[in-house]
This record gives sequence, C-alpha cells and structure tokens, in this order.
Amino acid sequence: MPKKPLPPLEQRALGRTGRPTSILALGTSRLAKTGQKEAIRIVREAIDHGINVIETGWEYGEGRTERWLGLALKDGYRERVTLVWQCCAHLRDYKTAMHQVDESLSRLKTDAVDLWSFHEMIYDNDPDWLYDHGGLDAAQEAREQGKTRWIGFGGHKSPHIHLKLLNRGFNWDVVTMPLNPLDSSFRSFEKQVLPEAVRRGIAVMACKALAGGAIAGSRIVKPEEALRYCFSLPVSSVICGMENSGILRKNLKLALNFKPFHAGEMDALRQKARGVAGDGRFERYKTTQDFDGLPGLTAHGYTK
Repeated sequence: MPKKPLPPLEQRALGRTGRPTSILALGTSRLAKTGQKEAIRIVREAIDHGINVIETGWEYGEGRTERWLGLALKDGYRERVTLVWQCCAHLRDYKTAMHQVDESLSRLKTDAVDLWSFHEMIYDNDPDWLYDHGGLDAAQEAREQGKTRWIGFGGHKSPHIHLKLLNRGFNWDVVTMPLNPLDSSFRSFEKQVLPEAVRRGIAVMACKALAGGAIAGSRIVKPEEALRYCFSLPVSSVICGMENSGILRKNLKLALNFKPFHAGEMDALRQKARGVAGDGRFERYKTTQDFDGLPGLTAHGYTK
C-alpha cells in the first residue's frame, strides 16, 4: 500500500514579502562534518517532509557545505526552497562581498539566492563598517542584478547592535536573532528587537532556540518546550542545525504537532528560566567570544 502522506508543516508569511515559509528551517553549518552523501540525504529528506527554508553560508565548512547543498538542490529541489545565504565578508567591504556571492552561486549551482543575510553582525562597529566599507552597497547591487531577492542581517551578541541597524534607515526584509525562554531575562532580543521588527513588517527568523545547546543540559526547560516556545513567537521560521536524521525527525515531529503556547504558558516558561537566566550563564554567545567565528574575530583584530 502507498505510504500515507504526511500533514504539511505550518507556513507563515516572510514578513511583508508574503513568501510562505515553513516554521522549521534547516541550518546547514553542521552538515560540513557529516560527509557529502549524508548531507545530501538530510537536505532532501528535510525538503521532502515540508521544510522549505534552507540556510547556508560562504564560510560553512570552508565551502564544502555549499558544494554539497548545490548537489542536494538538483533535480527540482532548488525550486522548492527559500535559500538563505549568509554573506561572510566580515570586513563588511564591497569587494569581498561581491566575490563571495559569485563564488557561492557557483558552488550552489544556482543563479540567485532568495535572501542575502549579513552574517554575525556582533561587533559594535559592524553597522558602521557595513555602510562605510560598501557591504550594503554590494547587497543592493546584487539585488539589482537578480542575484538575490531580499536583504537581511543576523547576529547573536546584543540587541543594541540589531537596533542600530534597524534605525540606520535601510529597509531590511529579514532579521535573524536568538530567541528562547532564557533570552527574555538577559539582554533580551525578544523584548527589545522582536516587537520593533514586527512593527516594521520585517520578517524574523529565530536562531539558538536551545541557547547554543545550553538548554539541553540545563534541565530547567525541556528542549521540546524551548522549540515550541520559539514557534509560538511571531517569527517566520526557526533555524535549527540538524546534522543527522534523528535530530531532523524529532524536530519535524515537534513542528508537525505544534500547538502554540498561550500567553500564560509562555510567561510560566520565562519565570521558570528567570532564576538562572538573569546573569547570562547559559547564553554565553552574548557575553563571550566562544561562539564567534574565527573570520570575524580576525577581521576585528582578535585571535581565538
């Protein structure tokens, strides 16, 4: 007998663009460690089960991830996804940004990405560099050339950097930020940035739903509660790294069975996490350089 088709994943509009996006998105940075065959299989399994947002980046796996993703998106798979591309020109300069997008398009075997997102906007002077060094000009030129449809940015460090970018005047399409029950009590993106993005019609993509893995080991909030918490926020998609089929299928099951927490349940989770969340011990990506990529550290004169 033929297999019973799976119910579709919930889809939401990508902000004012109106593009339908699945609430669960596949982040591919971890796929660099899986091997080509496994990476292709995971990507196609994700798409076949309703995930239509795939996030990748020029520096992921030193280019391996994009090459494998390009192979995975053959045979009609590319047309089924919104492809989010991270621009990793950490000097935020025009020349490097344009070189990276052309190289990534070649690796990905596609003429265009759907979203150009500036990766790791985590240093206080990143917004200034983006304007002064020509990175934003590169993204707009790429859009005029048909190499991308939308432009966004993301980062995990501080709400004030996100707000500085939002208030600088550019009409961003998408912003990516860390969201989880811990965040509401410490340098909160949910409280400071999310409402402003929603007010402007900017799509929000969530990342670090498990606080970089800290939630899984904390025993304060269950991982499935944290993911459901993110799904319950006004976000378009939650980007999750899923480097094996076990994680993929577990997250798919949560997304397929998702029912929003009501306001009281959301507050209860925040209160549950508040006792340990207030000093940032479980969100070290906000307070240390432990989660910062080496290319960005190097661009800003740091060594790891």
